Amino acid sequence: MKKRSGAKLAKIGARLTDDLTVLAVIDGGSAEPVYLVWSHRNWCPMACKVMRSAHSAKVEAETIGNFAHPNVVRGLGIANHVHLLMPFIEGTQLSSAIDSARQLRLSVSNSMRLAIYVGAALIHIHDRGFLHMDVKPDNIIVGVDGRPTLFDFGSARRMDAERPSVSVGTNVYMAPEECRMAAVGTSADVFSLAVTIYEMLTGEVPFGRDTPADPFPQLSNDVIAPRKFRKNLPQELENLLFACLERDPAFRPKLAEILPQLHIFIEHGPPMWPADLDLGSSKAELPSKAAAKKSSPRRPRSKSSLRSCAS
Repeated sequence: MKKRSGAKLAKIGARLTDDLTVLAVIDGGSAEPVYLVWSHRNWCPMACKVMRSAHSAKVEAETIGNFAHPNVVRGLGIANHVHLLMPFIEGTQLSSAIDSARQLRLSVSNSMRLAIYVGAALIHIHDRGFLHMDVKPDNIIVGVDGRPTLFDFGSARRMDAERPSVSVGTNVYMAPEECRMAAVGTSADVFSLAVTIYEMLTGEVPFGRDTPADPFPQLSNDVIAPRKFRKNLPQELENLLFACLERDPAFRPKLAEILPQLHIFIEHGPPMWPADLDLGSSKAELPSKAAAKKSSPRRPRSKSSLRSCAS
C-alpha cells in the first residue's frame, strides 16, 4: 500500500543533473517526487519523477514504453539513472479539480467524459498485457483541453507476473482481491476506476475513508449509495457504480461494456463517438445494492482549479 513520505525536496533553481533545472514541484508529497524541470539539452520543459532506485526507474520506463495511447503518459527516457522523464502536461491533477469544484464534485457530463478517456486508456493497457493497479484522482492529470492523462506506473505489473508479497496500490481505491493479496485481473482496475468516478460525482469515496484500525473499508463496509450525496444522480448510473464496485471481481462488468453505458449520461457537448458506430459490446449487468447507513468525512486536499468541470 502506498504511503506519503516527508522526503526532502529539491529547491527551485537547483540542478538535478547537468541538463535538468528544477522549475517547480508538481507532486512533492510522495516518496518519489515529481518536478517540472527545464531540459537545457532539449530546450523544453519536462516532468521528472525522481525514483528510489535505478532499478525502479528502469522498470517503470520499460512499462511505459509498452503503451501508445493519447490518454497514457509517454516516457522520454532516464537521466542520471533515477530521473524518469516525461512530457510536461499543462493542467491539474483530477484530485485538485474535484477539490476546487463547487460542492467538491464535478458535473455528471464532465465526470463521464473523463471516465471514458481513462477507461479507454485502461483498455489499451490491458490489451498490452498490463494492469495499472493504482487508478485514482491523484494519478490523473486533466489538461487545459479537458483531456485526462493516466500516469504513475510504479504499481503496474504484467498480468502473467507473479503477484507481489504485499498489497499494491492506494488503500481506498484498491480492489478487494488485491487487499486480500489474491489473484487479480483487469477487474481490479475496473474497481479503482469506479471509486474514482464515485469521487468525481460526490466528493466522497464509496466505502468510507481508511483508518489505521480499518485500512481497507471495502472489505467490511457496504457501498454508500452515491444518491445519498447527490440526490439527482440517475438511478441507472448509481446501479452501474454498484456493479463496478462488487466485492467479487467475477460480477463486475468489463470496460468495453461500461464505457458505452457511461456515454449515455453525457448531456452536454458533442458525443465522444459517432452515433451510428458499432461498438461491438453488450449491455452490462447492473445489479442494485443496499446502501450503508453511515458515511465518512472528506479528506483535506490542496486547492487548485478546473472550473470547466465544476457542476
